[in-house]
Amino acid sequence: MRICVFGAGVIGSLYAGRLASAGHDLTVVARGARSARIESDGIVLVDEVSGERAAVRVETAPRLDPERSWDVVLVAVRKDQLAAALPELAANRVTPLFVSMINSADGSRSLVEAVGEARLSLGFPGAGGARREDGTVLYRIVSGAVQKTTFGELRGAPGPAVRELASAVGKAGFPVALSGRMDAWQKTHVAMVSPLANAVYARSGDLEALSRDREIIGLTIDAVRDGFAALRSLGIEPEPRSLERVFSAPKGLLAPALAALFRTRWADTVIARHALSARAEMRLLSEELLSLADSSTAEVGSLRRLSELAAG
Repeated sequence: MRICVFGAGVIGSLYAGRLASAGHDLTVVARGARSARIESDGIVLVDEVSGERAAVRVETAPRLDPERSWDVVLVAVRKDQLAAALPELAANRVTPLFVSMINSADGSRSLVEAVGEARLSLGFPGAGGARREDGTVLYRIVSGAVQKTTFGELRGAPGPAVRELASAVGKAGFPVALSGRMDAWQKTHVAMVSPLANAVYARSGDLEALSRDREIIGLTIDAVRDGFAALRSLGIEPEPRSLERVFSAPKGLLAPALAALFRTRWADTVIARHALSARAEMRLLSEELLSLADSSTAEVGSLRRLSELAAG
């Protein structure tokens, strides 16, 4: 496939590097020091679990060429960076498919307006990590039992182009799933990750202290439940349903499990590092989620309280 990855942060670099290694024709839109680093060293990926290191050469571009057509443009910027990217995305009228890999609780309205509903599909990564000072990307691919890289249309069953992309991503080493309810999937994801990030902020990024704080752990569980309840009151059934079932477990069982999770290296890589390096994005998502919740009839006091604690 001919793939353009718009954005060279952790997720953009990781998916671009592994897709290029799998034989696809990759272009990465990157700017400034990040572009210079990729041009000189390639995309350097380090698997946190195995320690395997790979340097992958890819084509770079300072902007999305409005006259060039790729099979797909993967949009891999943070939500707080999206507004600045929209004019550039909108100017390309020749690429048939744009796939947003961005956290969102607002239904991707701005992207629909920019590229058109017919050309937009949604996705979400099943990976996390951090970019080191030397430009290398330390990453961890999430177990498929926890969260697969997921793709789907705005509405209805995934079409052939999305299925082809999912197949390519799967062959590049990522567990992959397809969803027919991707908008609900993204809102459900925000309803979970926003409270988790706010819990990290509430204890100033100290995961060990967070794991011992029974009050914050309990409030985090209640906040996630508030978010799911708000979605249901708006007629949005959480997707995947298994996620809601996990947070419906008795708090006496769930609280120690969540505390133990925060003590793991996995939580440091996948949850905390992103939260601490992307405060503006996570604050925006928290505000989006609260706005969505406020439009519902659900009681969301715990969700709001945790957000206030995170803000300091």
